Amino acid sequence: MNEITTKFDHRIKNPESHIVSILAAIDEVKGQFRATLRMSPQAITSLKQSTLITSAGASTRIEGGKLNDAEVEKIMRGLSVSKFADRDSQEVQGYLETLQNVFDHYQTLPLCESLILSLHKGLLKYSTKDETQRGRYKQKENIVGVLGKGGKVAKIMFETTRAYLTPKEMHELVDWTAEALEENRFHPLLVISNFIIEFLKIHPFEDGNGRLSRVFTNLLLLQTGYSFVQYVSHEQLIEKRKDEYYIALRKSQETFLPAKALATEGKTKNETIIPWLNFFLSVIKEQADKALTYLQEEKIEDILSLKQYEVWKYISKIGETTPAEVVKATKIVMPTVRQALSRLVELGKIRRIGQGRATRYIKI
Repeated sequence: MNEITTKFDHRIKNPESHIVSILAAIDEVKGQFRATLRMSPQAITSLKQSTLITSAGASTRIEGGKLNDAEVEKIMRGLSVSKFADRDSQEVQGYLETLQNVFDHYQTLPLCESLILSLHKGLLKYSTKDETQRGRYKQKENIVGVLGKGGKVAKIMFETTRAYLTPKEMHELVDWTAEALEENRFHPLLVISNFIIEFLKIHPFEDGNGRLSRVFTNLLLLQTGYSFVQYVSHEQLIEKRKDEYYIALRKSQETFLPAKALATEGKTKNETIIPWLNFFLSVIKEQADKALTYLQEEKIEDILSLKQYEVWKYISKIGETTPAEVVKATKIVMPTVRQALSRLVELGKIRRIGQGRATRYIKI
C-alpha cells in the first residue's frame, strides 16, 4: 500500500457511528426512490430542467455570480440577459451545458484526468477571460483566501498545491478514487467526499474549481446510483448554507499537510475530513429527503391530466392563490383552470376559501 493510498484510506476508514447512521438513511431513500419512480417522461424532463436552472444559478452565485434563477432560465431558452456583465451569463451558460452533459451521459463518462480536463474546458467554454486556461491545469500558483478592499487577498485560508505538483497530485487522487469505487473498498459517499475536498485542496485550475467540484459531485453521485440528484439541486442547498460550507472546508483543509510533510504515517494520521464529511453528508441527506417528499407528491400526476398537473405544480409552489393568478402563471385558459381546481379540491389536495371574486385556493 503506497503513501497516498494510506493517506486517503485513513481519512475515511472506520467512520463514527453517527456517520454510519447518516449513510444508512441516505441509502434507504436511494432505494425507495429507485423503486417508486413512476413519473412520466414529460414530468422527468421538466424536473431535470428545473434542477439544471437552480443548480447553475446557485453554483455560480456561490462564486460571486449575480444572476437569479429567472434570468438563468432565460439563458437556457436562448434569451440574452443584458442587465448583467457578460461574465455572469458566460459562466451560467457553461454550467448549464456541462451539467446537462453529465445528466445525459454520466453512464459513459469514466472518471479519469482527461474527463476532468474536458469538463473544465466545457465549463469555461463561453468565458472569454479564461480562454487560455480552459482544460489546462494551472500554470501559476493560486491561493484560497478572503478578499479585502480593492479585491486583494486580506487573509490566506490555506495554500493550494503548487502548480508544478498539480499533475502528480491529480493523477494520484483520480487513481485512488476510481480504484476505491471500483473495488467497493469504502462506502461510495465517503470516497466521493474525499475526492471533492482533496480536489479543492489541490485547486488544480486557475479558475472554475468550485463550480467543477459541484459538477463532479453530481457525476459521481449519479454513477454510484444516487439518481435523486437530478431532481433536487445540491448546489442550491449549499448556497443556502454557504457559510457552513466554507467553514467545513477550512476546518478540514487546515489539518492537511503539504506533500513534503507526509514522510511519516504519524503525520498523515493528523489529517481529518470529519468537519467536511459532516457537512457534505448533511447536504446529501437533505437532498435525498427533499427528493423523496417531492416524489411522493409527484404520484398525483398519475391521476391528473397534463394541464391539471401544471395547475397543481403551481399551487404546490405558491401555497395559496386565486384562479386569475393561476391563469397568468400557467397560461392555461380560465375554464380549464377552474376544472383543474375543482378536481384538486375533490382529491383533497387544496381547499377553497371565500366566494365569488374573493375565492382563493390553499394547498392542504
